[in-house]
Amino acid sequence: MERAIWQAANMSIRSKLFKFFAGKAPRVRGFTRHFYFGHPFLDAWFAWFPLNQIEYGGAAVGEIFSAAERIDESKAAASWIAEWSKEADRVKQQAEQLLESHHPVSAAHSFLRAYTYYRTAHLATDPGDFEAEMRASYSELSYCFQRFIALSGKPIERIEVPFKTSGADSGFNMYGYFLRSALHQPGEPAPTLLWLNGAESIAEDVYWWCGAEAIERGYNVFVVDNPGDTATRIYNDRLLNEGAGDDTLYSQVDYLLRRPEVDTDKVFAYGISMGGYRAGRLGQIDNRLTGIVANAPMLDASKVLDTVRQVYKAPKDAQGWGKRMCWQHRVDYRQGMKAALQELVDGVWGKYVVEPEAIKTPFLVMAGENELGGEGIRQAQEFYERLGSDYKTKRIVTEHECGEAHCQLNNFPLARQIVFDWIEDLSNRA
Repeated sequence: MERAIWQAANMSIRSKLFKFFAGKAPRVRGFTRHFYFGHPFLDAWFAWFPLNQIEYGGAAVGEIFSAAERIDESKAAASWIAEWSKEADRVKQQAEQLLESHHPVSAAHSFLRAYTYYRTAHLATDPGDFEAEMRASYSELSYCFQRFIALSGKPIERIEVPFKTSGADSGFNMYGYFLRSALHQPGEPAPTLLWLNGAESIAEDVYWWCGAEAIERGYNVFVVDNPGDTATRIYNDRLLNEGAGDDTLYSQVDYLLRRPEVDTDKVFAYGISMGGYRAGRLGQIDNRLTGIVANAPMLDASKVLDTVRQVYKAPKDAQGWGKRMCWQHRVDYRQGMKAALQELVDGVWGKYVVEPEAIKTPFLVMAGENELGGEGIRQAQEFYERLGSDYKTKRIVTEHECGEAHCQLNNFPLARQIVFDWIEDLSNRA
C-alpha cells in the first residue's frame, strides 16, 4: 500500500514536470493561450472538446476535470484515450441506470455528456496504434448520441443521402442528420443551413457548432459525413472522394432541395476548416444557394496545409494524427510517413482549389487572425479580394475578442453569433 501511494505521488511529480516543460513548447497553430495541459496537442483538443461542449449540456465541469486530472501527459494519446473513455463509460452506465429507473430526461442528459467524453477520446485515436479504440469510441459516441435524440425529443432525424457520381446513383449513402426548426410546424418550409464538416469533424459535431442554436432561431440544419471524413471511412470503406470533391457537394444540395421542410429560397452553407474549402468550392460550382459562410476559405488547400508534410518528423502522438489523415483519404501510411504525407498534401489536397472570381452567391469570409499560420490568413484575405460576389463580407476575429484560433475553436458562441447575424442581415436585405 505504501509503495502504491509513493508511486502515485511520484507519477504526479513526473506529470507536473512534464506539464511544466511541455508548456514551454509552441502552441498548436492558431492558439495563443494555454487552457490546462502543457502538451500542445492535448491542450488544443481540450479547448475543442470537451470545454466547448459544456454549453447545451454536453459536458460537466466536475466530470471534465476529474478525467483531465488523471491524464499522464507524458503518455499523451494513450493516457488521453484511456481516461476519457473511462469517464464516458461511467456516465453512459449512469444513463442506462437512469433509463431503467424511468427517468428518461435525466438519462438523455447523461447520454449527451457520455457522447462528449467518447468523442474527446476519439480525437486522439488513429488507425495505426489505436485502431480498435478508434472504432470502439466511434461506435459508442454514435450510440450515445442516438439515445440522446430518442429520449430528449429534440427535432433531429437520422438521414441517409444518396451519393451520386457524375449525376448517377453510386449505390452508396452518406449518413448524417436533419435538424428541424423549433419555430415551424412539421413539414412547413423553413430557412435551412447546410453544414460542411472539417477534416477532423463528424456529423454529430454540428449540434455544438451551430445546430442547437439554429433550431432555436428557426432554422433547419442539414449535415452528412463526407467521403474523406473519419466516420465515413469507418462505416463505409468503399465510399470514395474523387478530385476536388464536387460529387459530394452536388449530392447534398440535390437531396436538400427536395425536402418539403426546406425553403428553397433560403438555403445557406456554413463550412469550417476543410469545410471552409468545401464551402468555397460549392459556391464556385453551384449557384443554387442563398448565401455561403466559409470559416476559413482556401484558395489552395495544399498550400495552407503544406507543413503537414513535416509531421513525420514530429513525436509519435503527432504522427498518429498524420496517419489518420492519410487513412481517411486512402493514402497508405505504411509506405513510410514521409512519402505518405507528400502524397496526401500534393496528391489529394493539391486538387482542392477554388476560383473565387466564379462565385456569385453572397459570401462571408470568416477567419481567426491566427488562422492556421500565415498562409491560412493570407489566403482568406486574398479569397475575399478576388470574390465575384456582389454582396460579400470579411470578418477576421481577433485575440482581443478571444476568437483568434482556427475556426474560433476557443469561442464557439462568438462564431455562431457572427454567422447567424450575417445570415439575418442578408435575409433582411432581400
